[in-house]
Amino acid sequence: MRLEELATPEDWANAYRLLFGPHVHVTAPGFVVLQLVDSITAVNTPEPLGASILGELIVSGIPGPVLVRERPPRRTFLAVFDGYPNPETLTRLERNGVDIGPHRSNVILPTGFGRHTPEGRWWARAPQRDESLPLLSEILAVVSMTR
Repeated sequence: MRLEELATPEDWANAYRLLFGPHVHVTAPGFVVLQLVDSITAVNTPEPLGASILGELIVSGIPGPVLVRERPPRRTFLAVFDGYPNPETLTRLERNGVDIGPHRSNVILPTGFGRHTPEGRWWARAPQRDESLPLLSEILAVVSMTR
């Protein structure tokens, strides 16, 4: 199916499954969500810190997909889980408004193009076919440098 043909939440879920695998589903209200299970995790950051982190990740050659949420203004970086940081690092991240999405939670994915989607989320950097996600530790290293 071509992107222009995506009309229903199920169409969008099928397209996202090609990128993220079987852990994408449609909820009863019609949201398309990615479950944070197995090796997929998410790092949530406030703005404008998130924009700076994305810039650094692009320069480093490891950007990966990044969602923007307008209310409250935050960015979500999708990553491969490669272990939790130490407790001191977690505390420092939380002080700066950065958190790691809990295992088994969901990330709502946009079902539209551009900045105005039904979910109020859009891709600052859309997922790319045949591109692997960055490691959680790589994103957190950039977060630590960017603050």
